[in-house]
Amino acid sequence: MAFNVGVVIVCAGKGKRIGVDKAAIRLKNKPLFYHTYKLFKDIKEIAQIVIVLRKNNFGLARKLIKDKRVNLVEGGSRRQDSVFAGLSRLDKNISYVLVHDGARPFTPRAVILEIIKNVKKYPAVICAVKSRDTLKSVRESFVKNTLDRNGVVMVQTPQAFKKDLILKAYKEFNHKNTFDDAQLFEFMKKKVKVVDGSYLNIKITYPHDMIFADAILRQRSVKL
Repeated sequence: MAFNVGVVIVCAGKGKRIGVDKAAIRLKNKPLFYHTYKLFKDIKEIAQIVIVLRKNNFGLARKLIKDKRVNLVEGGSRRQDSVFAGLSRLDKNISYVLVHDGARPFTPRAVILEIIKNVKKYPAVICAVKSRDTLKSVRESFVKNTLDRNGVVMVQTPQAFKKDLILKAYKEFNHKNTFDDAQLFEFMKKKVKVVDGSYLNIKITYPHDMIFADAILRQRSVKL
């Protein structure tokens, strides 16, 4: 099997929690999705990049990105609908796919390369970091119990999969609401490999996340 990797970047959310169209948020005068695209553009294994956007952002994307590997796809009503739309656009020669949140523009290159290396051996690979805080299960505003954080991780993207398997999983289980794409492999009773993520791999979700984004941009000397 040829080792051709595709990337699906999902940036079609309405940004309800941050209050604006998140994909078009400006960082250094460029929209968020552009910074996320740049994470992958110079990685040699990447043969195709699908960016899933709201239709009103297509013109901006075409103006900024002159890359023959890039395809634009309109997103769906749910994140998982947007991911499936992106997966369905991948070329037949793509054997593996990375699915990445468009709101994570600072993923270290080393994390991406580690995920690509591992998806050659495992059908599903995710990156994650350990929780720095105590974790408690809560029900109706009261603590139910305290979780052992040594056995719990905070999951990030990109997540990588054998393309045929993730497409099969989506066709079988897309009727279920999922928290991430790897959960589909849990439904299929398949193992999901976990590699180290990065605390710099923040997801811009709330207005205050822009404070951290601006800080990272100002400190580009920090090795990402």
